[in-house]
Amino acid sequence: MAQVTEAAPDVLLLTHVDFDAGGAALSALAALLAEGGAAYPHRLALLPNTGMATGRDLDGDGRLGGARDAQGYGRFAGQGGMALLSRWPLTVARDLSELLWRDLPQSRIAADDPGHDLQRLSSTGHWVVTLDAPEGPLTLLAFAATPPVFDGPEDRNGRRNADELRLWSLWMEGGFDGGGGAFRADGQCQS
Repeated sequence: MAQVTEAAPDVLLLTHVDFDAGGAALSALAALLAEGGAAYPHRLALLPNTGMATGRDLDGDGRLGGARDAQGYGRFAGQGGMALLSRWPLTVARDLSELLWRDLPQSRIAADDPGHDLQRLSSTGHWVVTLDAPEGPLTLLAFAATPPVFDGPEDRNGRRNADELRLWSLWMEGGFDGGGGAFRADGQCQS
């Protein structure tokens, strides 16, 4: 807490924060920071992909419902999500968290991956957030990618991590629009 209140950033993105639908934990954290002199009246936490059940044995261990069988690693829905605290008003311009991994152009998901038809690209989430900064609107691209380790020789986490990073590259290069268009094979957007 002391480091945050001392640095007093205008915007703070926290990762590995458990999601609660009512926002009680995030509100309590904001209250503690405000007591220390860092007030964040604007807050955001969306339900992450972590712990979200897929109904598939994605890790091949012969059991359903494990932490590695979820959309993003998690023992329960919402474990290890993201939270955004801001001094400035904010608006979610786009939440790309439901984008399927296979729908990213030249995605690295294996054709025989057990989650090929349902695995989301985002292990936690990908948010486009507009901040109403004093100098004018500021766009924040927020995400928390899966670590590129903790898997086997198939390198599933490494491939997914690379694609999670590449999504923002495509976004910044104009390969994905903000209006719901889809990717083309060349990475450009089609409406």
